[in-house]
Amino acid sequence: MPSVSDTLQVQRELYSAEKALIVHSSSFEKNGFAFVCGGVCTAGKSTLCFKLKELFNPINDDRNLLEFADSGIIVSSFWDQNEQNFSTKQYLVNNEISAKLRAFLFVAKEFEKETYLEELSDKTYIWKKLLLCAAPPVKGDESLFPNYFSMLEKLMSETRFFIIHHNLKDPPEFVAERLLNI
Repeated sequence: MPSVSDTLQVQRELYSAEKALIVHSSSFEKNGFAFVCGGVCTAGKSTLCFKLKELFNPINDDRNLLEFADSGIIVSSFWDQNEQNFSTKQYLVNNEISAKLRAFLFVAKEFEKETYLEELSDKTYIWKKLLLCAAPPVKGDESLFPNYFSMLEKLMSETRFFIIHHNLKDPPEFVAERLLNI
């Protein structure tokens, strides 16, 4: 099992090569395409992933790797099994699935309306939201910030961003239909 220092070394290597970002997010796959829900704790990322687990294939509901490849951005689980041993939370982790990113979602809890998607075009807003969930270089690796910012720019130029206004009362099929229409 990798140690914390191994995890940090992997991050250094990925960020040095501008190969991939580590993102605090939930992700799920359908028909070879991945949806990533990024954000801070309690935003509703895991809630959405658990809700859709019978209709989509969960990849990881806590931390994902967004790898820049010639074919697009590939989403896969980024997971240290030691984390599961120290946590009381049961995570959805599937290290066997990776998929091409279809959309990046920020979750907002909706109480009045049905679940709906709002496409984002405000780059400043997207930057602010991404900075809250894309793991920055660790202390001591400040020289990697230009690479980190470059990868955030690349992510923003290669994918569509949405806010999913998720009403918990909506059935999974209704939510899935909204996502599959992206």
